[in-house]
Amino acid sequence: MDARARTQTAWTIGLYWGAIWGLYEATVGWLVHFLPRVPGTAGVVMIPFAVFCLDRALRSDGGARAVLIAAVTAASIKLVDFCLPAHTVLATVNPAVSMLLQGLAFGAVAGRLGLPRRVPSLRAAVLGVLAFSAGWRLVFLAYSLALAWGWSAGMLRDGLHTAAGFLLRDALLSGAAVLAVMALVYRGQRPAAAPAPAPSRLLVAGMLLLAMAVEVAVGLAA
Repeated sequence: MDARARTQTAWTIGLYWGAIWGLYEATVGWLVHFLPRVPGTAGVVMIPFAVFCLDRALRSDGGARAVLIAAVTAASIKLVDFCLPAHTVLATVNPAVSMLLQGLAFGAVAGRLGLPRRVPSLRAAVLGVLAFSAGWRLVFLAYSLALAWGWSAGMLRDGLHTAAGFLLRDALLSGAAVLAVMALVYRGQRPAAAPAPAPSRLLVAGMLLLAMAVEVAVGLAA
């Protein structure tokens, strides 16, 4: 496959899995607000699917570029909320920022582990998941600290206990959930198996339109 074809494949795969991730965020993310407010619940429900989509983008012959494109696509779908009434800036921007950071953290950890060419050991997989789960949260806390310093807003306005829970408790809970989901996905098969064919452009366009339409519908209903 030449460079142009690889680039086209990365875009197709990245847009497709980013749209699926965005659709999940719009639907399940909305339903999470109706669950009992147990600390860490949102991360357990949302993060494993995000990792699954990023992992599929990486392994579907899209490479690291597809991972970044998927994260940007999912974040951009969330930014559609700017067009809706009664949505604050932070309520729209913060989820998009977290998606971008998750994509960057996943790409960095996957590169370190040599995915998808290598099959990591259990120890390496656990350390990789913990690095991903804590890494993007650390950067998000730095972003939140900048907001608290310059805008008197962000996570840190609620006190250090909120930030500590986000970094430690939520990272461990979502990390355990990611490991469980990936173990089920790859049970009995090698993660480095041959990639699936790239989705058609028509399917990609349909998924993008569906994800944006659902994001708008949920935003209006909220």
